[in-house]
Amino acid sequence: MSNLQLSAWLMLIFCGLWTGGINVIAVDRLSVWKRMSVEEYAVDFRRHLLRVDPMMPILAVLTLIPAVYFATHAGPSASKAAWVGAGLVLLVIIASVSFAEPVNSKFRRLPEGTVPEGAERYRVFWRRFHTCRNVVAIVALVSLAAAAVMA
Repeated sequence: MSNLQLSAWLMLIFCGLWTGGINVIAVDRLSVWKRMSVEEYAVDFRRHLLRVDPMMPILAVLTLIPAVYFATHAGPSASKAAWVGAGLVLLVIIASVSFAEPVNSKFRRLPEGTVPEGAERYRVFWRRFHTCRNVVAIVALVSLAAAAVMA
């Protein structure tokens, strides 16, 4: 197996795990959080942050490393698709750090069971933000898969 093939496998495996994780949150947790009372939401969201949140940026970075390698070593068409996919993963990372993390920190800093001030507003924001992040992650995966097929 060549280094290009190995990088294609790795970028697809890690991007698939990352996108799948984001998609599961969008499909399952967003609908559940919408129906919960604010108190229940604050507890469940905080638990989610403790368990799932650390994993997502790790998977994103593990996607970027082989994707960048692939993009710099593949032919022109495959390279363009890989750069688009890598750019979208990077966009999600930057947006998550810039917009989601400040909201997450408001929940993470408080003891379990404590509802942060403005929790309902944060819940609406997070649902909208995560829905957008889910769409971008899916497009990133499709771009990287297209790149691998074109190589």
